[in-house]
Parts: sequence; C-alpha cells; structure tokens
Amino acid sequence: MSALSEKDLSLLHTHLVVPIAVGDVVYGQDGLSPDMEYGLHEALSEIDPDSALLAIALSGKHIALQYSKNSPIAGALSIECSKIIDDYGRDWLLNFNRGPLDEDSLIETLSHVPEDLESLADLFDSFRSTLSDDTQPISVLCKILSIQARAHMEIADFILTELEQVDKVSNIMERLDVPSTDVKNNVILFPVHLRH
Repeated sequence: MSALSEKDLSLLHTHLVVPIAVGDVVYGQDGLSPDMEYGLHEALSEIDPDSALLAIALSGKHIALQYSKNSPIAGALSIECSKIIDDYGRDWLLNFNRGPLDEDSLIETLSHVPEDLESLADLFDSFRSTLSDDTQPISVLCKILSIQARAHMEIADFILTELEQVDKVSNIMERLDVPSTDVKNNVILFPVHLRH
C-alpha cells in the first residue's frame, strides 16, 4: 500500500487526538503534567484496539523522528510506526466515514492488530531503556504508550477469540441445519473502557 497523503495523516491526527497531544509534548509546546498523563491513558483506553494501534503508532512516529539520528532503536521504532500507519491508516479512514465494520471485515482488520501492538510495546520499552532519565517526558510518554499497547493487545486477542467461538457455533448450527437465533448479535465486541 502506498504512503498516506499529508491530508490523510492530518485527518488521522485530528480524529485520534492523542498524537496531537504527544506531538505537542515531543516538540516542546506543552509539558507533561500528571493530569496530561492521566488524560492520555484515559483517551487511549476509551478507543477500540485498531484505533489505539494507529494513535500509538502516530504518537510513536513523533518520538522516533526526534531521536532516530542518534538511536538505532528509535530508527526501528520509526520504521515500525510508518509500516503500521501505511498498513491501517487508509482503511481506518474509510471505515470511520462509512460506519461500523461487519464481522468478516472486523476479523480481517483485527487479525494482525495484537502482534503489531506487541511489537510497538516492545520497541517503546527498548527505546525507553536507552534513556538516561526515566522521569523525562519522552520516557514517560513511551511508558504510557507501551502500557496502552499491551492493554489493547489483550483486548484485541479477547475479541478475536470471541469472534472465532461465535463463528464455530454458527458453522455447527449451519451444518446441523438448526435455525440460528442470531448468535452473532449476542456478542459484545468491545469493552467500554480499560482503566489503569
């Protein structure tokens, strides 16, 4: 897939909000107060895993761009963030404008989300370990993004497991020619929040 346009990147930042806040901290326009830390956790915990993946990748790209010249790990973080943004960004924008995904599209979208979230979390943790002061804003941002990436990885894994179970039940009912009571509509796909 080709790289996203500046307009698409701008729309992703606007809709997801968190990357704008992270960018403001990274580029020195805002400090990182305890209220802002809480706000970032809160904002990320209230969105779906695919949205969180993009928000975290866009945020990570800001961090990586500041440090990639002097840190190989930041360079690797930059590459991974770019890959995720390119892989998910355009489809996310299309789905944002069209409305909720059907189950097959949801499974397809979520199928790689857990491993991409885990990869980002590992890179944030590795980069954070190279910083001399774990209280500096960049280190705190990496910790927040890593925590949220791992939390959303677990949520995405749970959702995929539930969807696979529903598919198995539906397939069995279909083979037995038993009328379905619309099993799929009885599954709650996304938890409301995940608090830390």
